[in-house]
Amino acid sequence: MIDNFVLFQKIVLSLALGALVGIEREKRGKGELPEGLRTFMLVCLFGVLSGFFSDVLRSNLPFIVSFFSVGTLTIIGYVAKIRRGHLGLTTEIAFLTMFSIGILIFFESYPYFLSLSLGILLTFILIFKELMHRFAKHLKIKEIRDAVIFALLTFIILPLLPRNLNFIGNSLPMLPQGMVEILKTLNPFMIWLSLVLVLSIGFIGYVAMKIFGAKIGIAITGLLGGLASSTAVAVTMAEKVRENKKILYSASFAVIIASSTMFLRVVFVSSVINYNVGFLLIIPFSVIALGGYFLSYLSWRKSLKEKPVLEIVSPLALKPALEFTIFFISILLLSKIAQNYFGYQGIFLIAAIAGLVELDAVNISLSSLALTGLSPFIAIEGIIIACMSNTISKWFLTGWLGTRKMAVEIGKVFVVLLIVCVFMLSLLIF
Repeated sequence: MIDNFVLFQKIVLSLALGALVGIEREKRGKGELPEGLRTFMLVCLFGVLSGFFSDVLRSNLPFIVSFFSVGTLTIIGYVAKIRRGHLGLTTEIAFLTMFSIGILIFFESYPYFLSLSLGILLTFILIFKELMHRFAKHLKIKEIRDAVIFALLTFIILPLLPRNLNFIGNSLPMLPQGMVEILKTLNPFMIWLSLVLVLSIGFIGYVAMKIFGAKIGIAITGLLGGLASSTAVAVTMAEKVRENKKILYSASFAVIIASSTMFLRVVFVSSVINYNVGFLLIIPFSVIALGGYFLSYLSWRKSLKEKPVLEIVSPLALKPALEFTIFFISILLLSKIAQNYFGYQGIFLIAAIAGLVELDAVNISLSSLALTGLSPFIAIEGIIIACMSNTISKWFLTGWLGTRKMAVEIGKVFVVLLIVCVFMLSLLIF
């Protein structure tokens, strides 16, 4: 028998979640929908009580009766709405979902994580109707196809990948034994999981940019672009400045914001792969990112009258994903070979060269190696070098693909960021 206080908790929670969704429906329907605030509160409470009576009577009959009752009320409400000239099943589905959440509340224990999450998620979906329609409207068939294929590779192929390559010991007699041992250290599962992580972060920024668009302003646009790809932001904005020099300062501001966000992205990715490396990078890289945001104020003041548009292709495209995987494996192997044959200097050289093209691959490779023998401090030094290299690369691209004036504007901030990175390296070395 359920405790009275616990039952009271569940009743209050059901009324609160029902009110949350009901208020949204009340505002959305402007009094024209049959289901409003009180109805959603009551249907969620009805779900709790149906579960309670089923538990007390030790029978599924109360649940079955309540389920068909709610279903009937839903149909009646939908028919009434059609007669008024309103189409769409959103409210009816939300109504049934609210009843189901009420049942879940009864059977769930404190802190009711799943019930609360579903209630908040349902409200989120209902509130952001226009944004979601706008996102769907601007989706391309190619983007949908890439996302579906990516999901198949992630949720079907990933679980099947082996955790090591020990089985290749006798299958590659033509390779030197040292090379075979290095290949054995590869973890196909972790390699693909790292790819999923990087593309997922980029996709979050990409989706946010698709949903919110230019209305959120150039600052947030640059911030989200930095999550997707700061290099892509630099290339895109440089090309736009070459076409239209009147957006020079807005474009420069976006590149600076995106490049500053890059340092926070590095911290997050490294923390997921290797907590020790990520933890050591939190404070210094956060300082660099905040410094970049602060210094970007100079360009922001000059950009107030400009309205640039930033576009980035979907990070889930298969070709870039495969290119990243090949590049990542190459960096991982080269770093391991460099560590074995040339010492730490070889790792730093590879980090500097690879960082010009792809930062995430270097970050994940070094963070992974720090789990299997490489000193975390050596990994951090390599990551810092790669960040410096990537920053210099973007600086060069803005001058080459954009204009000299843009490179000068961005360089005012990039030079400071590079000096701070050099200072951090000196502290680690000496």
